[in-house]
Amino acid sequence: MSIQRSPPSPLALPIIGHLHLIRNSLHQSIAALSSRYGPIFSFRFGCKSFVVVSSPSAIEECFTKNDIVFANRPRCISGDRLTYNYVSLVWSPYGHFWRILRRLTVVELFSSHSLQQSAKIREEGLQSLLRVLFKSSKNGTERVDLNYLVSAFSFNVMMRVIAGKWFIEQEEIGTEVGKQIVKEIKGTFFSSLSLSVCDFFPVLRWIGYKGLEKNLISLHKKRDDYFKVLIDEVQGNDTRFSDSTREKKNTLIKTLLSLQESEPDLYTDDVIKSIILVSN
Repeated sequence: MSIQRSPPSPLALPIIGHLHLIRNSLHQSIAALSSRYGPIFSFRFGCKSFVVVSSPSAIEECFTKNDIVFANRPRCISGDRLTYNYVSLVWSPYGHFWRILRRLTVVELFSSHSLQQSAKIREEGLQSLLRVLFKSSKNGTERVDLNYLVSAFSFNVMMRVIAGKWFIEQEEIGTEVGKQIVKEIKGTFFSSLSLSVCDFFPVLRWIGYKGLEKNLISLHKKRDDYFKVLIDEVQGNDTRFSDSTREKKNTLIKTLLSLQESEPDLYTDDVIKSIILVSN
């Protein structure tokens, strides 16, 4: 039996591991450790162990010859609560189901045919953005929040592709209402899924540290309710939306629902919602 040895590692302290060695920014501290322990070394934060690789040849070996070994992402509190039990493409374990999701995403989102189909939507979004900028320029030296405008029109394009409707109505763009909608969208759909302190020290999760898990559960419910409304609207089950507010053209949700009809056990509601989330 071969004995697997870990790469060299600095001296770790009980419980906290190597956290005491991170004194400045993380990348500067890791660079200093790499110069001392070599291009490949291991360290530990709490209960999580890591391997740092800074050698180009070793990195190539990791992601070409041994890419399957490094294919999975670690489980964490955000993944437990926000990824529909890890059925999202970016979180799903490598295997048959992941390959199905990857093939579906490539065909329905990023293929040349799909991009050509959505080209008109992107063109309309860009024209709308230019009209707003032109209107603002007619008022002389009025300041324009370009970051907000680009975000608003980007969200609208994504929503048109996904569900055939606007995130923000045209008349709301440039108003305080529109800015509040963009702020809520960013907070709901673009929150970080990175590791948190509870992932390194699980005891903090058990005691409800800062209400982190409770907040994640609340965020997931908010997302899930919104996706359910979108799906019901596309199916025509939500009476709050008239036919005039829906586009008759094919949308991502319509495509996914048609796949669900043929393979209901594979394309469950949670899988559909996870694909919508990744598309955002």
